[in-house]
Amino acid sequence: MKIAYDYKIFWNQKYGGISRYFTNLFKNLNEQKIDYKVFAPYYKNQYLLDLPNENIDGAHIGDSIPFISNIIKLYNESISARNIKKWKPDLIHYTYYYDKIKKQNTSIVTVYDLIHEITSSKINKVIKPKKKMLDIADHIICISKNTKNDLLNFYDIDEKKVSVIYLGGNHLEKKLSKLPEKFNNKSYILYVGSREKYKNFEILLKGFSKSKKLSTSLDIVLFGGGKLTKKEKALLSDLKINENKIIQVDGDETILKNLYKAAKVFVFPSLYEGFGLPLLESVENDCPIVCSDIPVFREILNDSAFYFKPDSCESLIVSLEKVVFSSDDFLTKKKYDLLKGKFTWEECSANTLDLYKKIIN
Repeated sequence: MKIAYDYKIFWNQKYGGISRYFTNLFKNLNEQKIDYKVFAPYYKNQYLLDLPNENIDGAHIGDSIPFISNIIKLYNESISARNIKKWKPDLIHYTYYYDKIKKQNTSIVTVYDLIHEITSSKINKVIKPKKKMLDIADHIICISKNTKNDLLNFYDIDEKKVSVIYLGGNHLEKKLSKLPEKFNNKSYILYVGSREKYKNFEILLKGFSKSKKLSTSLDIVLFGGGKLTKKEKALLSDLKINENKIIQVDGDETILKNLYKAAKVFVFPSLYEGFGLPLLESVENDCPIVCSDIPVFREILNDSAFYFKPDSCESLIVSLEKVVFSSDDFLTKKKYDLLKGKFTWEECSANTLDLYKKIIN
């Protein structure tokens, strides 16, 4: 059995949830001695560097200026498709969506969420290529039941063509190293990922500013997502939050694991998600969770988190203050251990491999 993967997500993401998903899948395929190859002529992704060279058809490069980046993207698309065709795989598992693509092999595509369909009133640059991929794929993987339900609501797809395979949470580096000095004696709320509108980051800032208990005793640490924008800085000013209270950090999985371990609480205020990988990362590192009360979070965590109404600052404040300032131990280890056993990359990889065999045969 020969499985091919395209370049797309490994060019788009230096770090990120989707590329983590695939590289954890690859590591488990290596253990199963499955013949697979990633066709990424040039890639930015850091996670691929941990894989054996024989599984990567391509070379790692750093960030490039936009003009060169566009040229490399076109080159990647052409060469990746050509080399996959020459390799003659039994199956292609596409890592993201293409607009201009012709069906050449049995293929699978993973759908991560329907955020663009739900939040946009028009066909955008993601929806069009996604629809194309859904049409040509022989099978579709959804990363949650909620995502599958959304997919079937938005697209005319045979349900038999769709499988739900959950992600894992046990992927972060096991080793711990010291956090940078700026975190010495810091008590903080942890926020992970991008800060797009649907991520509902503003409600965290508004709740933080309204609670004197939170704003005087804690900082907010942002992992990933880039530096604060002018709009975000203006909001901080309006809310009278000192910019020094917001610490933005980038880095690898070791740093992220350290941040979970030392955080008072992890907050995930999204209005919508397809899954919510940071929730499992938080569970894996025994960090208490306060998250918005949306269906997919209930699907994953059940009663192992403190939920708040995603449109209510007051609801967020109540949950945060309860976790941070109560003397009770809200970290129910038994519940977390059940989740750790349910959501593993080993299980994700085994289910994916079973699906590959089913589709090929």
